[in-house]
Amino acid sequence: MWIIYLKRYFQQTNHSLPGKLLRTFAGALSLNLVFGFAFYLVESPHQEGLSLIDSVWWAMVTMTTVGYGDYFPVTFIGRFFIAYPCFLLGIGLIGYLLGSFAESLINITAKKRKGLINIHMKDHIIVCYCPSVSKVLHIINELRATPEGSTRGIIVIDDKLEEIPEEFLKHDIRFIHGDPTNEEILNKASIRTANGTLILAKDPSDTSSDHNSFTIGTIVEMIEEEIDHSIRTVVEVVSPRNQKMFERSSVDGLVVVEGMSDKMMVQEYCHPGIHRTFGQLLTNTRGSQFYSCETILHDRAIIELQKAALDYQEDLQIIGIRRDSQPILNPDKQMRIEKGDRIIVLAKSKDEFDRFQQTVQ
Repeated sequence: MWIIYLKRYFQQTNHSLPGKLLRTFAGALSLNLVFGFAFYLVESPHQEGLSLIDSVWWAMVTMTTVGYGDYFPVTFIGRFFIAYPCFLLGIGLIGYLLGSFAESLINITAKKRKGLINIHMKDHIIVCYCPSVSKVLHIINELRATPEGSTRGIIVIDDKLEEIPEEFLKHDIRFIHGDPTNEEILNKASIRTANGTLILAKDPSDTSSDHNSFTIGTIVEMIEEEIDHSIRTVVEVVSPRNQKMFERSSVDGLVVVEGMSDKMMVQEYCHPGIHRTFGQLLTNTRGSQFYSCETILHDRAIIELQKAALDYQEDLQIIGIRRDSQPILNPDKQMRIEKGDRIIVLAKSKDEFDRFQQTVQ
């Protein structure tokens, strides 16, 4: 009867793994105490020096089939009404409880691989869609080569992957199965405590993918306003015609795919080898990169800062400014920095510019 009751209980309830572990321990301990106390009541009058602790010890070694033989029943009641039920009922229930725990562990592991488990994480980065495993891995390797992304957790959301790829497991990447246009799926990836979101084109060859990306970006921005917490959002845009649409969604950054390779082809034709230069500027794994930096150097002329950069001890070059969301490269040397401007620098790290502006403030 006990076994049937416990089986129905576990079938009708959906306990987490810690809950199953606690119930397994509590069930085993309860049986241990019941049989140990019964053994003590029946056998202590007939066994001199038998304590309650000894009886509980006997119940445990009996239920686990260890059977040291240091204590055993000597009475008829102790043998057939205490020990015999302890053999059958105790071993059966402990086996069921441990089996139930093991089954839960296996089910949770399987659901985790299939991306069906909610992930509780903070200050992490969510990658929406996986057009290819190699592309996602390349993006994550670039992220982890930066100070901002080196220690952050990564969660990939995709509705085509049936289970997490082995390559993701090797790189400690988590996985949620589902369509990120659904807010419930985003919540499963802890969107409200995320540091940022990279929204990849679901199908880089299909311009309709932009509509999915627009939906996700809009949802994230609405959540950001709701929780009053910044979630940096960058979107891969397939068609330049949709750029205005994304700007209305107030996402933090756009990368337009179409036409990028065309421009690079022409640049390479006119200036052979230039693609290697751009390649180094775009990767975080080697060399220097462009950084768009907030600045306190207001009302200073560009030429003044460029001269100071030449005398600075670290390798750093000021190549432009960003004003009203538009980059101005190689600006007029007499142009002055205004409030709200960002300075575009070429350096090995953003920290170098932070130190630089402290020296020329």
